[in-house]
Amino acid sequence: MSDLLGIGSSALLAYRSALNVVGQNIANANTAGYSRQRIDLAARSLSGGAVANGDGVSVRSIQRLSDQFVFSRMVSQDSSLARISTFSAQATSVDSWLSGTNTGLSSSMQGFFDSVNSLGSSASSSATRQVVLSGAAALSSRFNDLQNNFNAADGDVDARLADTTSQVNLLAKQVATLNERIAQATAANAGELPNELMDQRDIALRSLATQVGISTTTTDDGSVNVTLGSGQALVLGTRAATLDVVADAYGRPRALVLNGGGAPVTVTQQVSGGTLGGLLDFRREVLEPAMNQLGTIASALSSAINAQHAEGMDQYGEMGGALFTVPTGTTTPARTNTGTATLSASIGDIGALTSQDYTLSYDGASWKMSDAGTGAPVALSGSGTAADPLVANGVKLVLGGSAQAGDQFLVQPTRNAAGQFKLAISDPARLAAASPLRTSAGTGNSGLSSIGAPEVLDAGNPNLLQTTTIAFTSASTYTINGSGSYTLASDGAIAVNGWSAKLGGIPASGDSFTLSRNDGASGDNSNALALAAVANQGLLSGGRNTLAAANSALVSAVGSQASQASTQLDAQTSLSTQTQAERDSVSGVNLDEEAADLIRFQQAYQAAAQIVSAANTLFDSLLSAVRG
Repeated sequence: MSDLLGIGSSALLAYRSALNVVGQNIANANTAGYSRQRIDLAARSLSGGAVANGDGVSVRSIQRLSDQFVFSRMVSQDSSLARISTFSAQATSVDSWLSGTNTGLSSSMQGFFDSVNSLGSSASSSATRQVVLSGAAALSSRFNDLQNNFNAADGDVDARLADTTSQVNLLAKQVATLNERIAQATAANAGELPNELMDQRDIALRSLATQVGISTTTTDDGSVNVTLGSGQALVLGTRAATLDVVADAYGRPRALVLNGGGAPVTVTQQVSGGTLGGLLDFRREVLEPAMNQLGTIASALSSAINAQHAEGMDQYGEMGGALFTVPTGTTTPARTNTGTATLSASIGDIGALTSQDYTLSYDGASWKMSDAGTGAPVALSGSGTAADPLVANGVKLVLGGSAQAGDQFLVQPTRNAAGQFKLAISDPARLAAASPLRTSAGTGNSGLSSIGAPEVLDAGNPNLLQTTTIAFTSASTYTINGSGSYTLASDGAIAVNGWSAKLGGIPASGDSFTLSRNDGASGDNSNALALAAVANQGLLSGGRNTLAAANSALVSAVGSQASQASTQLDAQTSLSTQTQAERDSVSGVNLDEEAADLIRFQQAYQAAAQIVSAANTLFDSLLSAVRG
């Protein structure tokens, strides 16, 4: 009878454990990251006599229902979803700035050129001139606002990188601590893994994956090792490394360094996935190219407008000055430089300008330039003096001081150009709408010829405004101010003193033409028309793109990136949802199943109690018979 009592008692204990497991499942049905548990029962046997007798039931294990392969996919997809979510949100913001009617460049640039066109129709009107200055100020403000937005976004990336690395370090430490607790609990329970601690670690690993892309491997003692995308160890057993943001070679807080007890390892280029990867990809693929391209447009517009404005005459009878400030390139010395070299940059050829950043380095004998993003070499000419600057891709570089081998500079020709774009005049009368020269034909001219409007070739020529008389000694030869003898070019062009004019028709000997200062011509619109024509000139991409086309290309490029990111976000969200559903089908708690198990185990428990009761009754009957 003691055997029957033992069998009943083992069943009571086993089904109480089973009921506990069901209760735990039901209690945590809505607990994030909880994995359903299942009790595994095994029959006990007792050998003895001719026949082996059963000895009840025992709890072999309480299994945690989890698919490691599904979990690995979830970790990967958590990382991908966090990356594309971050990238999409940031790219969409930049797209809204550039494409918005009230924030983008298109309307302000169109408004400025429209006002210049109006000046061509009414060059003497003070009101029209003021409209031009207002349009120019609005254009300058728009460039500046976009630059400020970009700078704020760049600073936000820096701040979020620091915050995200702090989260990475916190979670990595949490995983290492859980590794230690799991190993200790496993050893204390004869190899049985602690299910709740395993769930906690999985939650920590998934949270870690949303911050940075990781890979995981499980060791024999149940610990999980975590590596970054570069293969560098973030967690090894119970030890966690730290990921920190430090200053890069040029003092910018954007280098990611992994400290694991040995020498620090820079992993900026290797990190991918998660919020960190999304931030780095956004800055590299969207923000920095957009800042540079916007700066290229600002540099091209200011250079072209200023060059044409300098060829006109204002209402004070003076040659036009700069209408806008001309942006200058940004150069940053490396923190490791040991020499005293200095570097200044300026735009030399807008048509050859790219939207790239460069690294200028000195090897002890010569300077070399490379693309800062790819490291590809860039052709460089010149010696670096003010008279013979280094020239590469439309950028002029002037060196000062003395360099040492290994010194280098970061050259960003257009990074901050939009912020440097400013209106340079405030007096409407200073708008140089008129041509600086006027022409007149000699009263005694007898030939069938005329001279066209002069074109300024060199606004800085000291003799530009000098009165010049062209007298023909024959149909094909002429003198300048009574001196020399010059042959008329086949196209009729005559160039002298920084200007050029074309003769039409055939002059007769004795015909003359005079060019002189265009004083008092406040209604002359010659240069205003030329200023308006800048809008249609191919200034960028080697003469292929107008300013409007370049801006449209910038808006389209960022818009395309934002749209693609949004599409990828939708797709990744769907994948993550599917994988989560797959995980829930294995590890999630189904209350209907648990309710059925609850009834089944409750009935089994009650039946086991009846076994114990029957054993007790039989035992009492036996004792009564012996006493009788």
